[in-house]
Amino acid sequence: MSEVKQSRLFSRRQFLAAVGSTAAGAALLAACAPAAPSSAPATSAGGQAAPSAEKATVRAHMVQKQDVSDWIQMGLDQDIDGFVSSNPDIEIALETIPGWTAEYIPKILSFAAAGSLGDAVWFPPRHRSHAAWGVSYGIVTDLNPLADSAGYDMNANFFAGANAANSYEGKQYWMSFISEPIVPVIAYNKTKVNEMGIGEPSDDWTFDELAAWAQSGTTDDTFGYYAADRAYLGFSGAPFLRQFGVEQVDEEGKRATFLDTQEQFVKALQFDYDLTNTWKVSPSPAAGAVNAPELFGGQKVLAVDIWPFRIQIYPATFTDFEIDFVLTPVVNKGDARRSMLNEHVFGLTTSSANPDAAFKFLTWIAGKEMNVQGVIQGQKGPIARADFWADDRVYEQEPTYAKLRPIMESIEADFLVANFRGEEYDNALHAVYEAMILGEKTPEQAANEIQDACQAVLDKEPA
Repeated sequence: MSEVKQSRLFSRRQFLAAVGSTAAGAALLAACAPAAPSSAPATSAGGQAAPSAEKATVRAHMVQKQDVSDWIQMGLDQDIDGFVSSNPDIEIALETIPGWTAEYIPKILSFAAAGSLGDAVWFPPRHRSHAAWGVSYGIVTDLNPLADSAGYDMNANFFAGANAANSYEGKQYWMSFISEPIVPVIAYNKTKVNEMGIGEPSDDWTFDELAAWAQSGTTDDTFGYYAADRAYLGFSGAPFLRQFGVEQVDEEGKRATFLDTQEQFVKALQFDYDLTNTWKVSPSPAAGAVNAPELFGGQKVLAVDIWPFRIQIYPATFTDFEIDFVLTPVVNKGDARRSMLNEHVFGLTTSSANPDAAFKFLTWIAGKEMNVQGVIQGQKGPIARADFWADDRVYEQEPTYAKLRPIMESIEADFLVANFRGEEYDNALHAVYEAMILGEKTPEQAANEIQDACQAVLDKEPA
């Protein structure tokens, strides 16, 4: 990265300062260090160490999470795609960290500071934050040389949008593990919709048609529609803005561009403002945070925007009524459908003791069979691989995924926040957006304030 040179890399002293050089910091480093072997090497009758095949141990750091660490362990236990049996010389050690990024990142940095970082690391990027974290701190290495050495074609295995999202300045530092379009569908209560006689929504609807339908389905005790998972506008709402022709930042990720398409931006904001304040088809956050799954499960809202993982979860959770899914609308009939990629990714560390074995591990967890099985066994979300989306077993298990296939085949990368303050950027945007939803600002006022708030974040020094 051009503005992130060696001066941005953490030295050992800086890492120790970050985690604490006091006794407490030392304790943290000790707690993070890999455990010592539980027993001495086996010995023969003559007192000599028994001969054994030498194995390359791949230490993989990740959060303790059902669709990440738990599924990878299941894949090892099941020997999916024959990875374990085909690689008797590789031992995989999953080193899991409870919690989320607030707990995970400091521990990974402490490993690096102590010189005990393993071979592979996980990350959930937002606005290309994985480039800042992995590259500027010197955590991960370019995968292309390893791929070339192994005869592994990144472009043949992953969609272009995923490779673009995981690359920076011509180098690919990360590999997709979970890759999905951001909030691409609406879940609706098919049973109640048919009982009300208002007709079912359609994949080719416009936002105006959705609004009219929601008004016809709103009663004294039921809302017609709620934006739900897309209501966090900076990240999960980005495809919604793109559908209106609004790109949030320029290609360099340094300039907020909301007002470059001001008319379209105000129109998008007006739609969401009207849902709550004019048409009153959506619940208001005025009384507190809106629990969309609870409302939907309690049949208090007919339709909600959802992340793809809910395609599997909602029908298994809410069994009192039939659920179906429809693509999110477009602005005008026939418009191309816009998108943005959400991912969990893995990279190889710059200090890996076994990079070739670790690369094999990455290609396995990011491979077709691991990910097809992950979906059909209900353990994880999809991946940005053409062969995954061409496998009929996916659609036999989850027919709604057929709606997502064209979106994934032309998936658009997440936009770049050049100083890698992506979460701060999103929070600044959302604070203004929420005030508008509460009726405290007009869409026109919100448009200008969002532009200013986001630019203020982009103007800060790199994180």
